Amino acid sequence: MEESTSRMTYLVGDIGGTNTRLALADVTGVQPASVMRASNDAYESFDAVLSSYLQKTDPDSLAGVCIAIAGPVQAGKGTLTNRNWSLDVDSLRAQARAPHAELINDLSALGYALARVSTEHVFGSHQGATNGQRLVVGMGTGFNVSPTRATASGVTAMESELGHAELPYSVSQLLQDALGAAAQPFNTYEDCFSGRGLERLHDAVCGEKQDGKSIMESFAAEQPDAQRTVLLFARALGRMTQSVIHQFMPRDGIAFAGSASRGILTSKALPAFVEELTADHHGIVDAHHFPISLITEDVAALEGCLQYLSQTS
Repeated sequence: MEESTSRMTYLVGDIGGTNTRLALADVTGVQPASVMRASNDAYESFDAVLSSYLQKTDPDSLAGVCIAIAGPVQAGKGTLTNRNWSLDVDSLRAQARAPHAELINDLSALGYALARVSTEHVFGSHQGATNGQRLVVGMGTGFNVSPTRATASGVTAMESELGHAELPYSVSQLLQDALGAAAQPFNTYEDCFSGRGLERLHDAVCGEKQDGKSIMESFAAEQPDAQRTVLLFARALGRMTQSVIHQFMPRDGIAFAGSASRGILTSKALPAFVEELTADHHGIVDAHHFPISLITEDVAALEGCLQYLSQTS
């Protein structure tokens, strides 16, 4: 039985707002040589992406398929939040000619990935009792979170659409104090905490439109407007992180993912983030005792899909 299982091949995928990744995997993990990254703009639908991938790889037989999408999933169906693509498990199963197909939210996939990938420590350390609870925070093209809990059978990763919820009052107040009337467009988590949010914030700070990469490069070069933008973003992120600690109590840590997360938490803006994170706004928990880390593996969501298949097959 073990030998048979080890030969099983799975198809895993991750559809973001901008790109799609597909790969083949087995019980040992994602096969690096099989990973394909596709620009969503180059395809009319996910079916077209999948068809192209299957033609290129021509797998003999697939034991299962799991695709993670940047959007809500219900009853085996899902639609991307930032793109008019819809998927369902019946179509996946038929197109891939696999007996088992699953569709999950992309942040849930990163939650399941915590059982299979390592994270890069940023701040904080465990002290006292843990509770098996962690939180994944995805900050890239969009924003979302996935609360997770370790169980005897693996990982339970819960769905969320926090990106579309209203910002915490503490964050809104910080933006209002810094920007005045220009803070008005920042109503939801995603309005602020995403790559696009950083770009909008820079426009509000100095009236200049720049892409996120250029803003971070200007910040590293100590350009004053970029300094104001990035440090304000980092402080707001610290307050938001303190808020989600109280909401979800992830005593085993918070794992950030996405390009916007890496840009801020690996930069010289980290002290501003930590200062706000550890400020005693509520006096209920000590943020020093909630480890902060980064998910840096590009195939983490694919590994999460594999983990989910292993728990559901």
